Amino acid sequence: MLGSKEMIDIAVKAMQEKKGIDIVSLHVGALTSICEDFLIVSGNSVAQVDAIYDAVDEALGRAGAVMRDREGSSAGGWILLDYYDLVIHIFTREMREFYDLEHTWRDASCTRYKG
Repeated sequence: MLGSKEMIDIAVKAMQEKKGIDIVSLHVGALTSICEDFLIVSGNSVAQVDAIYDAVDEALGRAGAVMRDREGSSAGGWILLDYYDLVIHIFTREMREFYDLEHTWRDASCTRYKG
């Protein structure tokens, strides 16, 4: 079974290939029992959010990761992918600013990736 760090590496690469913006992981495991890590990315449009989702879903599926749940939609500006220890948030810029997860979870250690 893949660990959250391995899944992050795979997902970040897929996000970068689709030109995801401001890719950030937050290690929230010490702050909550929800999961170990959040991975957050923005897209410039609904179409880009969909493309990022498709790329991440395909890459993690090929690696054997099992998705527990998917919520939201690109039309709503936000898609959440729950992979047990890793929760991925794919936002439009506007919805990312609205939810402001980096501020809400500001006590979590943060890693930024080139996008």
